[in-house]
Amino acid sequence: MTWLDEVRRRIKLIHNKIYLNNASSGPPPDNLVSRVCEVIHESAEVGEPWDTFLDTVVELKKRFAAFIGAEYDEISYIPGVTYGLQTLLASLDFSRNSNIVISELNFPTSIVMAYAMKRNGLVGEVRMVRDRGGYTDFNEYEKYIDDNTALVMVDYVPWLTGYLEDVKGIADLAHRHGAFMVSDMFHAIGVYPVDVKKLDVDAVVTGSYKWLMSLHGAGLMYVRKDYIERLKPKYTGWLAIEDSVFQRRARGEDEFRRPFKLVDFEYPDTASRFELGTPPIIPVIALYESLKFLMEYDAPGRFDGYTGRNADYLIDRLSDLGYQVVTPRDRHASIVTFRHENPHETAAKLLEKNIEVSARPGLIRVSPHFYNTKDELDTLVDTLKEIDGR
Repeated sequence: MTWLDEVRRRIKLIHNKIYLNNASSGPPPDNLVSRVCEVIHESAEVGEPWDTFLDTVVELKKRFAAFIGAEYDEISYIPGVTYGLQTLLASLDFSRNSNIVISELNFPTSIVMAYAMKRNGLVGEVRMVRDRGGYTDFNEYEKYIDDNTALVMVDYVPWLTGYLEDVKGIADLAHRHGAFMVSDMFHAIGVYPVDVKKLDVDAVVTGSYKWLMSLHGAGLMYVRKDYIERLKPKYTGWLAIEDSVFQRRARGEDEFRRPFKLVDFEYPDTASRFELGTPPIIPVIALYESLKFLMEYDAPGRFDGYTGRNADYLIDRLSDLGYQVVTPRDRHASIVTFRHENPHETAAKLLEKNIEVSARPGLIRVSPHFYNTKDELDTLVDTLKEIDGR
């Protein structure tokens, strides 16, 4: 049995359909499903597995640190990308005359946040690098990032085009001007290799349920160690302090033997200072299991030799049929989008034939993962050809 056969055997959803919608949500593997069911039954029959849960949070952060080339102390759990970004931005001090630089290709979250900050007088200007037809022009970043830039927010892989942004180059620009560089990597981590140290970003956020193939309700954040102590959250919670249950457990103390130091609290010197409240047990355990699955088969490591080539193959086949592919052929991750007059109707017809993609305004988005095959892509294209009469 090949690695691919083994992986596919462990994902139940793809036994029923051709699933090419991982940029929306990924299918959970068998170990995740089994473990979550065990925890639910244990909670019902014995009680909440609190101690096991605390240990799982720690192990999850260790695994994720290894997954993206970071250190354990630089990782915090978050309930989702939006919550992580809000906590992070609330830890930064902005001059009212400063500016924020963002990409038009970003997921809506960071764009809305940037303009909300401007609307509320926290910054003076938002500068948006424009979409040039599926990609951005690096020269615009050079034009917009200056000594008055406080924050740069650029997604590593934009959600609609799959373009691979030059995050390293943008981070270098930001740092030359003293700006803080944040990247949402929700559409990269899990399928595309990520090394945060080589990319030189200051912070990264990602969620659990897309390429990481887990459930909704969890996420992870990286903050570069030499920035952590400079960031003091303006709004915090009982687990973001140095004397939290996690810190006590790490020191071998009973978590609830003495009162917590709440009035004159200090922040930990790690990314735990961004962990506000009790993590959701089921999503955290599920994410630990899915990350274990992905690391077992080196999912991102297969991108250059397998997953990326499949995406290239799909781009070529769609182009040969005359579809206008938006995803840049020479710089992309594992999202392939193409223009379509009737994306929602066509996606619905594909689903009737047990092929799942996603429709977006004027676009059909196909997002194969490391478990998808070239035969599945051929079936998709042949079915599109039949539907559209090409």
